[in-house]
Amino acid sequence: MGPTEIKKEDIKLREVYLEDLKSVITLYGNNLLATKHENGVGTQLTSDFGLPIGIAEKNGKVIAYSRVNIDGKGKPIFQIHTNETGGTDTVCKDLSNFSEERFAAIWGDNKEQSLLMNKPIQSAIDKLVDWLNHCS
Repeated sequence: MGPTEIKKEDIKLREVYLEDLKSVITLYGNNLLATKHENGVGTQLTSDFGLPIGIAEKNGKVIAYSRVNIDGKGKPIFQIHTNETGGTDTVCKDLSNFSEERFAAIWGDNKEQSLLMNKPIQSAIDKLVDWLNHCS
């Protein structure tokens, strides 16, 4: 599957790539209190980090990203994290729409979502968070 990009003015919306994860973690961390690693060094991500889906980029810099989590009823919940200077309402709305479309294209668009049906997504979130915690 080829990359999907949408350009609007000088804001580019696209999928999240491995090289974006440092910027994504920074934006995520700016909005939350840190949880210490078991060994007391650095911070540890939790499953609340979710699965990054989309990026909003301006002049080559990540200004916002979207993530998806699964709620207690098994429904996907999308959230947008922005830096304070770049995240306008329009950018957030466009990024949210882009992310929901990409999520549906990758994971399916079943209206009868359940915990069992979204177990693979939750598993992907848990594996990503575990991997990121071991890499940092």
